[in-house]
Amino acid sequence: MKTIGSGINVSWLEQTWNSGGLYHKKLKQEDFNLLASAGIRTIRLPVAFERFYLSGNDEEKNAIISNIDNVLKLCQRFAFKLILVNHSGRLQNQSLNEDEERLKMLWAMLEKRYRHVSSSLLYFELFNEPTLEDAKWLPIAASVTKLIHQSSPKRTLIIGASNYNSIYELSRISPLLDKNIIYTFHFYEPFIFTHQGATWIGKQVTTTGIPFPYAADKMPKLNTEAKGTAGEKNYLNYVNEGKKGAIHDKLMIIKNWSKKNRVPVLCSEYGVYRKHAPFISVCNYLSIVKNELQSLAIPGIIWDYDDNFSILAGEPKNKKLLPCLFP
Repeated sequence: MKTIGSGINVSWLEQTWNSGGLYHKKLKQEDFNLLASAGIRTIRLPVAFERFYLSGNDEEKNAIISNIDNVLKLCQRFAFKLILVNHSGRLQNQSLNEDEERLKMLWAMLEKRYRHVSSSLLYFELFNEPTLEDAKWLPIAASVTKLIHQSSPKRTLIIGASNYNSIYELSRISPLLDKNIIYTFHFYEPFIFTHQGATWIGKQVTTTGIPFPYAADKMPKLNTEAKGTAGEKNYLNYVNEGKKGAIHDKLMIIKNWSKKNRVPVLCSEYGVYRKHAPFISVCNYLSIVKNELQSLAIPGIIWDYDDNFSILAGEPKNKKLLPCLFP
């Protein structure tokens, strides 16, 4: 866990709506040069295995594997870690037995294919942001863990809790018996700031121009569409939530859980939707979360490299990192 250090999510292979992206090798040597110069040491690679590998045609399957292998070679060349993530998977109550078997089948295939890769280089993240209740999800995670570790006992696995890898749900569970696991959480709080204007979320985040940290004289008016939603409550409470101390307090919840249970934890996603957030506020937030994680010895992986939550300054084609985050 300690060797993961600072990391970056690279978004494209998880985009179920963009099959054309499969035929574009997004990460190249120049990207690794840039990331290495900024102290990044880990790539988290979300992949829509359900859509493009288990349910895809032969061309899509080959494209997925080709991209993964290309990133893996670059990680080996630059001494980066690679976290391979099962993104956009399916675990639903109405089809749970079938879904569990598909999940086992997927990881059996991936374990076999990458069995030869050093366990110090490649990690497996079993399921991104499960929504299934932990009483049902954790036994499935334990079963998949046992399956993988039968043939690859040294392969470190990454597992999160329900409610989209919530810190609160993670703090309520008991760790699995297997010791070769890193427990993960995602951190996007305060949500009203990090996802402001994100259309796929809904009306609760329609208020845009929200600063971080909170400043009364810079706060926009509540968008009328957010009235009556969770966004109105979050807006009124932002004076308490939009500050460094609130971030520290929330991260301490999971740090204390980690100490109590003597297990490692990883923040595998944190970031800000860039379209509507004030630039200086993006810098303030990312810097504070990064520093808080480092002070607590929790590795942090930013979402994302060059997409909607980009860590690039200016146009993506310029490939310059935010100077406030990577001076």
